[in-house]
Amino acid sequence: MKSNIEKDLDNLSKNLYLESPDLWIEFLDKVGAGIFDELVLFFATKYNYISIVKYAIENKLIDINSKSKNKEFATIYDHLVYVARQNKYKDLNDYFYILKNPNKEVPQNNKNKEKNKSDKNTSIKKESLNIPTVLCKKCNSNIFETGYIVCENKIFKYSTEEKKPIEIAKEELNSVICLNCNSLVESTTPKDLESLCNITTCINCKTDLRTSGIIDKRNLVYNKESNKFDLGDTYYACGKCEKAISDQQKDYFKLK
Repeated sequence: MKSNIEKDLDNLSKNLYLESPDLWIEFLDKVGAGIFDELVLFFATKYNYISIVKYAIENKLIDINSKSKNKEFATIYDHLVYVARQNKYKDLNDYFYILKNPNKEVPQNNKNKEKNKSDKNTSIKKESLNIPTVLCKKCNSNIFETGYIVCENKIFKYSTEEKKPIEIAKEELNSVICLNCNSLVESTTPKDLESLCNITTCINCKTDLRTSGIIDKRNLVYNKESNKFDLGDTYYACGKCEKAISDQQKDYFKLK
């Protein structure tokens, strides 16, 4: 007969299968091997399985004070608390509060007060950092927040002088791998990601285009026959320095 924790893991597994079959396989592999890491507890928290969270923490299968793989949060604890608050899970919120404050009673208004504070700080943080967004299709995380991997090809040749293989050349590969789930992020390259970081910045005066604004301008083309200037093509420019923006920026801001 299955224990309560095994039943909850089975039910969580079914929920995860409907959300993402790929992550479901990874989840099964981890649980089957007795690994209760941040990914497992993230989904346990997301689907409100407090029994699984308690089981992992109280049996010391995970250190929730260790660094989170999600760079938006300092620790795994902070990540799980955020998920619990976002979903308004009172039991999980209370449990996490008690973990940090074992000798205190849970304040009645703790949930709402802390949630509002967290939401406000997160909103300010994201706005001030202006983090671009590229979503991994497998785990749906923003790779600019969770991190991504860029690989290199290194070429070695045996050196008769040093009597060992030495590196003679290397090149950066164009593939990008999601750090959160270790899957290939399709249709993007490291250079694409670098360009996206400056997508909202004027290439000339470095002003944030969302602050300076974008103006539409038209070239005037001289017409010899009529001896006057005719209106030419429209182009878009920075509102501060009036330097034309790039085609990539035009596409990003959905300008026709």
